[in-house]
Amino acid sequence: MTLPLSARGRTLGALSVYRSADREQADPDDVATVRDIADRVALALDNSRLYEQQRRLAEGLQRSMLTEPPEPDHAEIVVRYLPAVQVAEVGGDWYDAFLQPSGATVLVIGDVVGHDTAAAAAMGQLRGMLRGIGYRDGIGPAAILAELDAAIEGLGMGTMATGAIARIEQTPEERAQGLTRLRWSNAGHPPPLLLHEDGRIEELATERAELMLGVDSAARRTESVVTVRRGATLLLYTDGLVEGRDLPLDEGIARLRTAVAELAARPLAVLCDEVIERLRPEGLQDDVALVAIRLHPEDRPRPREAGPQKLPPAVAP
Repeated sequence: MTLPLSARGRTLGALSVYRSADREQADPDDVATVRDIADRVALALDNSRLYEQQRRLAEGLQRSMLTEPPEPDHAEIVVRYLPAVQVAEVGGDWYDAFLQPSGATVLVIGDVVGHDTAAAAAMGQLRGMLRGIGYRDGIGPAAILAELDAAIEGLGMGTMATGAIARIEQTPEERAQGLTRLRWSNAGHPPPLLLHEDGRIEELATERAELMLGVDSAARRTESVVTVRRGATLLLYTDGLVEGRDLPLDEGIARLRTAVAELAARPLAVLCDEVIERLRPEGLQDDVALVAIRLHPEDRPRPREAGPQKLPPAVAP
């Protein structure tokens, strides 16, 4: 017997059942049983097709909104986005990096609550609003988060998300001394890691974590400043890298610190790839977004892996 595998008006294949030569021909009950099996198999195959189609749609939407980073002078930015391999839904993880008109570099990492196309769409809205808020001189990370929180409430988005922002800024005097300032603020997100030029690793965290976005637009937003020598590397990441069913958050961050310390001398792109491989060798249980910047010394020619190769027309060199 050969029966079509049909579901929702689509023929996906055929199911063939064979009997040995000494068996009698199939009776009506046999035919009904095989037909029921064929219908169930077809429905399962079509459900799998639709599930994968939804996943590819969400992942494509998400990737289309995650643009290539800029190339600020004597600084190298690496970004990574990897979807989970054990689920068929894409979440709201995102990264961003852009230059303010003065030339200051802004790095962003965020994670919208949820794992579906709605979360990916909300991520796109938040990312676009944050860019619009942040693309002006004088505004710092805390103010960007506060204005984004107000927009979430004022526009009735009903979205919650974590996020961290860092702005890399420098005066001419600091440039002459080989120094750079990192100004940062965090809204309930895992702490960024700062790899100093001398190999020390510092978690950019406050004594008490601040509220995530979308909960209370009146929540107080603060920012901190740390001065680093050129050669430092800053790493921002989402919780899929350091937390999962098999990995508590504190343990995951400790493992990340160890990996970054051991890989400190590697090129930045290699460091990012190997960090993901070390922490998640069996595959990702959740999406992972990552953005890192390495501040190369400015008292020598620009290294090949650092900008500027292209700068937006409105940005000062």
